[in-house]
Amino acid sequence: MRHPLGRRWWWDGTWNTVFGCKPLTPGCLNCYAARCAGTLQTATDIALYVGTTDLKAGRYTFNGELRVLPPGHPSWTFPRDWKGAANPVLGPGKPSLLWISDMSELFLPGRPMAVIDRTLGMVAISDHIGLVLTKCPNRLAAYFHNQPRWRSKFWLGFSAERQIEFDQRWPALRTLAKRGWPIFVSIAPMLGLVTFPRDFLDLCIWVICSGEQGPSAHVRYMQPNWARRVRDQCVAAGVPFFLKQMTGKKPIPPDLVMYQQFPKV
Repeated sequence: MRHPLGRRWWWDGTWNTVFGCKPLTPGCLNCYAARCAGTLQTATDIALYVGTTDLKAGRYTFNGELRVLPPGHPSWTFPRDWKGAANPVLGPGKPSLLWISDMSELFLPGRPMAVIDRTLGMVAISDHIGLVLTKCPNRLAAYFHNQPRWRSKFWLGFSAERQIEFDQRWPALRTLAKRGWPIFVSIAPMLGLVTFPRDFLDLCIWVICSGEQGPSAHVRYMQPNWARRVRDQCVAAGVPFFLKQMTGKKPIPPDLVMYQQFPKV
């Protein structure tokens, strides 16, 4: 069933072994993960969130403090033990999509490589497809360049809220895409028009788009025509396009609501 506002998740589950982050680009200004982490540490005193955010001008902001699950924590084996979604977003009988580290940046500089190895290795031995989304594409690309045996286990994505971020981040993933890695982009929160180069449309497997989440006093509104421009590029190139939501609680326009497509597996 569709969400009443047209919203639908583009993953089946999320899994976090690391916590803590820091603002990297303008898209981080109203970070939903920082807001959640700040609220959780205030309300329930969850140890892994405590001290990872500061409250400034009414916004929770990650402060660069990094955390990791302790070695014996039961959550470490979740991907191996999880049976998968009852109704996978890719369709009946398909693998589940597991978004790794949706609450922070896995490839943030300073994150220990041993932690990254353990996190991704656990997904690699599972029955699921791991979604890795980054704002640090150079570090991600360098890591997966040495892991060719995992090409069937991970979809590698980069965030690009505006054209400038897209132009800065796509080159690092281009080489992986040419080597057969499944590459996608998440334009979220969409803060401006984005025009894709031909090589990206030829090589990518998926484009995700979303307006900003959060309190209406803070969010920056995505223009529907920005999403339409991205949709039109994807349709012309035969690339699956997924519009998650408009800004805040605004409904998805009727001509866009059916565009919640997934790559074929």
